[in-house]
This record gives sequence, structure tokens and C-alpha cells, in this order.
Amino acid sequence: MSIALTALGARKSRTFLSSLGIVIGIASVIIMVAIGKGSQKEVMDIIAGMGENLITINAGEMKVRGGQLRLTGNVSTLKPEDVKAIVDDVPGVELAVPFEIKQMQVKFEEASVETSIGGSYPDYQSVRNYSVARGRFFEERDVKTANRVGVIGETAIKNLFGDQDPLDQTIRVQRVPIKIIGVLDRKGLDSNGLDQDDIILIPLTTLQRRLSNQTFITTIFAKATRREVIPGVIADITDLLRERHKLSEGKEDDFTIISQLEMEEMKRETSEMFTRLIVGVAGISLVVGGIGILAVLLVSVKERTREIGVRRAVGASRWDVVNQFILESIVIGCFGGFTGIALGVGITLGMAEWGNWTLVLDWNAVFYATGACILIGVVFGMYPALKASRLDPMKALTVE
Repeated sequence: MSIALTALGARKSRTFLSSLGIVIGIASVIIMVAIGKGSQKEVMDIIAGMGENLITINAGEMKVRGGQLRLTGNVSTLKPEDVKAIVDDVPGVELAVPFEIKQMQVKFEEASVETSIGGSYPDYQSVRNYSVARGRFFEERDVKTANRVGVIGETAIKNLFGDQDPLDQTIRVQRVPIKIIGVLDRKGLDSNGLDQDDIILIPLTTLQRRLSNQTFITTIFAKATRREVIPGVIADITDLLRERHKLSEGKEDDFTIISQLEMEEMKRETSEMFTRLIVGVAGISLVVGGIGILAVLLVSVKERTREIGVRRAVGASRWDVVNQFILESIVIGCFGGFTGIALGVGITLGMAEWGNWTLVLDWNAVFYATGACILIGVVFGMYPALKASRLDPMKALTVE
């Protein structure tokens, strides 16, 4: 080891430059994994914020079109009565609410914008984790009387009211006056990137009787009592709705059920695939760094041919020569690796602390990076070491 360190110390600039690729590669891997884990955490937080133990039942079949989930087939089969049946007959369901949403033109004074008008029941705020910042949410009596009241999200407030206070103001939705009785807390984007604050929530009966003139609904949101019971609840809801909709055996469901667990799994798989991709790209620089070590050691073997001959002549075995050059390669790899780890961890923690980034430092990545340093040193140092050990001592001593 001392001989290896002495040889590397005599060529400090070359040693540093040969390890630079390892430094960049290791730091890149740590930072990219932290970015991937951070984005995954953001997505999981968004899904959790959409509702605890949430189960979504959509009328028709959900298919991906144009990069977004869209309803196809018969979308008029779900009824508000299905909601009551789910709550009454399916064990493991804590709450369930109907939901219908329409894009409509909304006016206030001179302002006119298109926004989402959502109709539901009072329990919607509990199922979907909405909370009222000011005012109140509509109540059961508002649903029974189809009262013309609503609660409004932050984005809709900015678009309609600007800096004015929306509470107790009256807006017009398709000429129907709606009084704003509450302001919702900020929710942000959902898992599909849609703004959950660009919405006005009103009683479902108000939407159906006064605005859309329809009796069916397109969505039911159910809240399971625990995560563990979600698969069983989905199976029971499927059986119940098939029976209520009189679907014979072999006939496809006229609804689609998506649970929070499935959403988490889909988003996790996408995030992990993205992380693997960017880590793979960053890992290319590790290979480049290894090639740098290979090139430097090959030059070193050529320059130190006479030294190798002297060592062999005084009794050093071929294994001693192999060991020396592999140790030099490992030292270069570890120096670059530990420097890269320090750089990657420092940048990650710095960006998480002082930047607007959600980064999650993965200590497994640091552990694997340490192993990668040693592996690169061994793999890329093996050929130069074997080449040095195979030099003929007599010929090596005659090299000028």
C-alpha cells in the first residue's frame, strides 16, 4: 500500500485528473437518485392529499387518450342511489359521496371565466380532504333544498374576484345566482397535474336540477376504514354495482374502480423507471472515469517498466506487481468516489435546505456508490496490473 501511495503521490495532477470522472459520476448518481426520490415523495404526498384510503368509482371505462384518463362507453349508469347502497351494504366503507363536475362559464361583475363546477354532498370535504379556511361548507339542508350556495377554491377566487373578498358575494353560473358561503384551503395540483383549487363546489342537487338537468353521476368517491381492507372493499363494491346494474355473467363492468393503492403503485413505478433512467445516464460517467483510470495506469506501466524489472529482479513475485497496480487503481477509485460522495451529499442537502427542491437523500445510493468505487478500481486496474506482471524482468531492466 505504501508503494502504491508513493507512486500516486509522485504524480498528483495525473491522479486527480484520472479520478475526476469518478467524482462527477458518483456525485451525479447521488443527486439524481435524490431528485427521483424527492419527486416520488411529492407525488405520494399529492395522492395522500386527495383523500385518505380513497376509492374512486367512475362510470364507464377509463382509457388513456392523449396522455390523460378519459371516460368511454356508457357513462350514465351511476346514480346517487348507488352511493347509499355502498355505504349501507359494503363493510369497510366509512363514507361515500357522489360527485359530478362540469366546465362552466362563471360571471362576477365584469369578470367572466370558465371554471370547474363540482356537485356533491357535505361529506365530500371529509372524503377528499378539503377544508374550509373561511365561512362554511354547504350542509345537508342545502342539498335537500337544492340551495344556490357554494364554496370556492383559491385559483377560482383569483380569476373571478382578484383582490376582492368572495365571501357572501353572488356569482352567476349560466344565469343561475350562486352565493359564496365558504373559501377552501389550498390543495394544489392532483396526481394528473390538474389544479384542485380551480373549482367551485355546490350541492349536487343544485348542479343537477338548476344547471345540468341530469339524474346520473359520473363519479363516486368512497373512503375505506383502513388501507388493509381496500382490496376487499373493491371486490364487494364491484359485486354490488354489477347486481344493481343488472349485469349478467360475462358482461363487462359499466364502471371502473381505481383505489389509492393502485394510484400510488402506478406513480411509484413511473417515478422509479425515471430514476433508473437518469441514474443510468449518470452512470455512464463512471465508466468514463474507469476508462480514465485504465489509460493512466497503462501509461504508468510503460513509464515504470524499469522499476518493475528491478522489483522482479530482487525477488518480487508477479502477484506482488499485480497487487501494487490494483491497489493504485483502487486508491484512485476510492479517492474519486469519496470526493464524489461528499460533493453529491453536500449539493443534495444544500439544494434541499436552501433551494425550492424536494430532494430525498438515499443512503442506500451512498452505500452502493462506495462499493462502485472499489469495483471500478478492481475492474479497470486489472488489465494494466496483469500487463505489468507479465513483463520479462531481464528485458525490463534494459529499458532506458
